[in-house]
Amino acid sequence: LISSDDTPLNFELIRKSFDCRKKSARFVYVIDIKVPPHFINRSLLIPGSIESVEDPPNPSQIHPKSVGQSIITRPRVIIIGGGPCGLFCALALSRRGVGVTLFERGRGVESRGRDIGALQARRVLDKESNFCFGEGGAGTWSDGKLTTRIGKNSEPVRDVLRALIEFGAPENIMISGKPHLGTDRLVKILREMRSALKDRGVCIEFNTKVVDLLVDDAKGKCNGVKYEVRREDGVKEMKELEADAVVVATGHSANDVYKMLIQKGVEMEAKSSAMGFRIEHPQALINEAQYGVNQAHFAKVPLRKRGEDRDPLLPVADYRLAAHNAYVSPNGNDSYSCYSFCMCPGGQIVPTSVDENALCVNGMSFSTRSSKWANSGLVATVGTREYSAFQDSKGEISLAQAALLFQQSIETKAATMGGGDLVAPAQRVIDFLNRRVSEQSQLPETTYRPGIRSAPLHELYPPEMYQAFYNGLERFASQIPGYSGEHALLIGPESRTSSVVRVLRDSETLMAKGMASLFPAGEGAGFSGGIVSAAVDGIRIANSISKIYEVQQLT
Repeated sequence: LISSDDTPLNFELIRKSFDCRKKSARFVYVIDIKVPPHFINRSLLIPGSIESVEDPPNPSQIHPKSVGQSIITRPRVIIIGGGPCGLFCALALSRRGVGVTLFERGRGVESRGRDIGALQARRVLDKESNFCFGEGGAGTWSDGKLTTRIGKNSEPVRDVLRALIEFGAPENIMISGKPHLGTDRLVKILREMRSALKDRGVCIEFNTKVVDLLVDDAKGKCNGVKYEVRREDGVKEMKELEADAVVVATGHSANDVYKMLIQKGVEMEAKSSAMGFRIEHPQALINEAQYGVNQAHFAKVPLRKRGEDRDPLLPVADYRLAAHNAYVSPNGNDSYSCYSFCMCPGGQIVPTSVDENALCVNGMSFSTRSSKWANSGLVATVGTREYSAFQDSKGEISLAQAALLFQQSIETKAATMGGGDLVAPAQRVIDFLNRRVSEQSQLPETTYRPGIRSAPLHELYPPEMYQAFYNGLERFASQIPGYSGEHALLIGPESRTSSVVRVLRDSETLMAKGMASLFPAGEGAGFSGGIVSAAVDGIRIANSISKIYEVQQLT
């Protein structure tokens, strides 16, 4: 690339995305061009199109550079949870020479895959190894999206993407506007990451569930954990391990951990969230709605030979819909928004329960996104109004505890509606809007393998939330023809879009309020949402621990 005055210019492709919001669909590129200062002064800057930016000043946080300091004593750190937050925390700490032991209640991805196969094919649920628990966390078998709202071009995010590439992710995730790995790729990446962590001295223990914290009550300090080892023959062993710091990165489905933290006096608060359903359509319907009849066929994944990695001319169509203030209460005090969540083009709906008596579902897709079906969360906001109904008159149940009880009540009610055995309640969208139960024989085909049963999903949530769904669906049908048509199916509940509680932590040290040396982290603690933001929060925790134990260079 040469400027008008023959100055050579270096450029780098930062982001590539596909925009089909207008009639003329197009690819959109973000390009960084390095130019001399005098060129910037003479260029015509256009906000939003051509802007002047400086190189990011922060070095990589995963690969810290030597700054003339050292760790006088290596702290012993325990990380609870082997999801993206825990794994990236372990990675950052191990690269600083910190000793790390990581406990994961579930199995490694190889054995976990077999457990998930048994769940899908025979409805056999292992409460400790499933779609939520196990190496890689819930994100492993939940589509592998790498989109984030914390700044897709920010240096912390790019650090995470670079690390994923190091472990086998395709390099195009650095430039894709909607980077996506898929479950099949994530499994391979996790194996490589595990190997790298072990090479750096990280001790990774699967089938190991932390059941209690070791606490020095006089100092209000966490000194370690008590944990249960589940052997393959079913025998369980109780053990203890002391540490200088304990990181809690257990994800948003470990309700037993929340109860443990509350009993230990760790402070937490209720957090607004969103709940609803999975809505499923034929992928062809979404392709035609987004691209038009004449271009939709370009989004089909072509037949390919083994080992080939060919993409369609256009990405399989997705969507993002939102109806802000879809319902406002008559007194104006409460408002509810309705929106799509974690849309999975070419995907499938899966059971994400960790208990047979509490049902919840989610969406996922493989890297090719070649399924004939598209699904997305269809959710409405929930908060204090819904949670407070589960508080007692004596004030013994905090709002945070009530939030967990509300979530549990929805999942228990849904399991009853489905009739048990992980069968999910379902309803045609047309019938949902008319408050009538669908005929079982009229339910559309679905990707949810454990089975579906016709049920009154319009009665699953409080009336205010139903009205938000109703109004939202009406708006969305005007944006995507057929969205609320005869081929649209609701399956419920999508009840874990994010944690309903937040574990409070000090803004500087990131330690839990009410417990020194305990570091709540990631999505389960209420500080992230998704693979990338959870990984970034894990690195933040690692930085804080490193700072606490770092001293000036020895003389």
